[in-house]
Amino acid sequence: MSGKLSNLLSTLKKRDELFQQERDELRTDFLLRGICEAEVDGLLDDPSLFPSLWLPETLRWETLRESGDLLPSLLREAIGFLGYNDFEHIDIEEAKAIIQSKK
Repeated sequence: MSGKLSNLLSTLKKRDELFQQERDELRTDFLLRGICEAEVDGLLDDPSLFPSLWLPETLRWETLRESGDLLPSLLREAIGFLGYNDFEHIDIEEAKAIIQSKK
């Protein structure tokens, strides 16, 4: 098992968990302030609300789990987004196995 690949996916999973937690907290706060649900959902798509935790929807864990044939391009996007510049090859089958094991 590639340590780099495992590290990349673990970093993505943890960041997604932290992002979702912060997103849920902000959503609750906005709703308690009386902002309508539709507006809240739009606000939560603003990356500026999450200066250090923002994840594009394409890199969120659930998207990766359900990506199918798009997984290679999403992993390349993740490598660039997170600044992992030392990847030469990604074993897609290994990535799928890691992703499915980290539900």
